[in-house]
Amino acid sequence: MKDFSNILENLNETPPPELNDHILIIDAMNTLIRSFSLLKAMNPSGAHVGGLVGFMRSLGFLTRTIEPTRIFVVWDGKGGSANRKNMNSDYKANRATMRITHWGLYDTKKEETEALVSQIYRTQDYLECLPVQQMMLEKLEADDIIAYLAKNTNKKVTIVSSDKDFLQLVSPNVEVYSPIKKKTLNMSNIVEDIQVIPENYNVIKALLGDNSDGLSGVKGLGIKTILSEFPDIVNKPGTTLDYIFEVCEAKIEEKKPKKIFAKILSEWDNVETNFKMMDLHETMLDDKEKDHILNIVNNDIPDLQVGAFLRFLDQDQINGITKNTEGWLETFRPLTVFNKE
Repeated sequence: MKDFSNILENLNETPPPELNDHILIIDAMNTLIRSFSLLKAMNPSGAHVGGLVGFMRSLGFLTRTIEPTRIFVVWDGKGGSANRKNMNSDYKANRATMRITHWGLYDTKKEETEALVSQIYRTQDYLECLPVQQMMLEKLEADDIIAYLAKNTNKKVTIVSSDKDFLQLVSPNVEVYSPIKKKTLNMSNIVEDIQVIPENYNVIKALLGDNSDGLSGVKGLGIKTILSEFPDIVNKPGTTLDYIFEVCEAKIEEKKPKKIFAKILSEWDNVETNFKMMDLHETMLDDKEKDHILNIVNNDIPDLQVGAFLRFLDQDQINGITKNTEGWLETFRPLTVFNKE
């Protein structure tokens, strides 16, 4: 007969999970807009509900597979991009003129935007029924709140977003799940994906810019050149923009310097601005905003309100988030055990 005593001893030694053991942080707008763009789900009245349904399905999948002990859903606040637009007026300027996503469902971009806003508000209503905590602060983007949450805990954190800016935050306790790649990036695999250690990633971004945010990089500069001409950036901790500047200054003194070094120096102001705008280690939160976030962190997790959630589904004429919505809802019940008595 086999001896199972060691297994039993290990089970007895495993402490019960605590509230912040594994925090799941969801970049809400990133998740909802992706769902809105991809899903053409319609209710019986002919209304598009793809953003709402897709968001909820994603939330259920993440909760079931990651098994977090706490969930924060973070939204962009009104006027959230103002601070960064003050640094560079081109920031996210291209998004206002983007073409319509769902031809056939909407006649104009304005009509589609109004539908998106409506689904955002309705998604927030549904989330109020779940044991998750929503965060949104005026004049702040979700990025800053998410970064502050992730950097101010020594527990495990999983950030969910397709925004590559979050990759600079990857550390021994912070990982990023990319819903597009369906892959979790952590300290064991991040370098093979971005080719540098995460703390140096923002230097790369500052040089290359970010087309999705309308931030231009140094023209003619590519990732291969950066890695070959500035080798410290690959795996030397604490490599900064100063290192890039010093290398460029030294190189242009050579007999036949490559033109790219002078090009980088000529566009240095823009490189520095890019770095400041994309840096999530130094967030744009003031002390009052930090206190507000910490107050939410210290609050009890909301209760699971099954009846209210199902009533919303009925009002919106949605048959269900999944084939078994009641079972889907029960995925969230373990989160409520951490509430104070």
